[in-house]
Amino acid sequence: MELKRETICENTLEFIQEYYRLNTEPLFSVLSDDCLWMGTGNVLASGAAAIRGFFKDGFVMPPCHLEEPDFRLVETGCEGQLIVLGQYALYSDGDAPLINAVKQRITFCFRQVKGEWRLYHMHVSNAWSELVGEEVFPVQISTQTYRYVKKLLAESVNKKSHMLIIKTDLANQFLDTNLIVYIQATDRDCILHMLNERKQVSRTLKDLQGQLPPNFYRIHRSFCVNCDYVAKIERYAVTLVTGEVLPVPKMRYMQIREELTARIEKRTFRKEEKR
Repeated sequence: MELKRETICENTLEFIQEYYRLNTEPLFSVLSDDCLWMGTGNVLASGAAAIRGFFKDGFVMPPCHLEEPDFRLVETGCEGQLIVLGQYALYSDGDAPLINAVKQRITFCFRQVKGEWRLYHMHVSNAWSELVGEEVFPVQISTQTYRYVKKLLAESVNKKSHMLIIKTDLANQFLDTNLIVYIQATDRDCILHMLNERKQVSRTLKDLQGQLPPNFYRIHRSFCVNCDYVAKIERYAVTLVTGEVLPVPKMRYMQIREELTARIEKRTFRKEEKR
């Protein structure tokens, strides 16, 4: 990528957008050999080779897109140096296995080397409340992510609904399964953990399973999850986009991981076919 003084902000936005689409080449093409990268969390790399080395095993984040970019040029008083300051909202793509949203800020410093603008310092940071522990990408629930999930939820109203019918002597309840994150079995009842409330129903999990659509999968004798809200599966637990963590039996972990992953991939493939 060729950088120009008059378009340096637009150029910076362009290669950052490509980076979050998991394409590092535009960014790598403008690095100076001695570039210093201070990333989110504890990421620190000195030199273009070290920066490239961070990506030898791929990305730790899902594909993302930017919204509300605000980039501005800072003149340093030196003809051969420029600084770009920016901030933006970052959202994981709709088909990504992890739903997340975060505010980020950047400081990118450029200097001219043999007539070309090269990036010699980049600092990327999250709002202080977004990262947890040693995370380099926010994988646990945050306020920003919660708002994003609510936005996705509002959009889900337009999805084709599959109703769960709970019959009682007094009335019949009709529940949209799109709003159910997971179902928890108790002694003789079930608790429906929904996005906006919890409902206790006098039905066994086995009875309810017969009414559920294919995107529900039983990961444990006490838990059945909506695959649309699964963020991660690891030994021996499933993490949901709400931040809740549900157990997976050790003896059946490999089977459950494969079956759950296959079900999620199948749904993702169908979404792509409809586009």
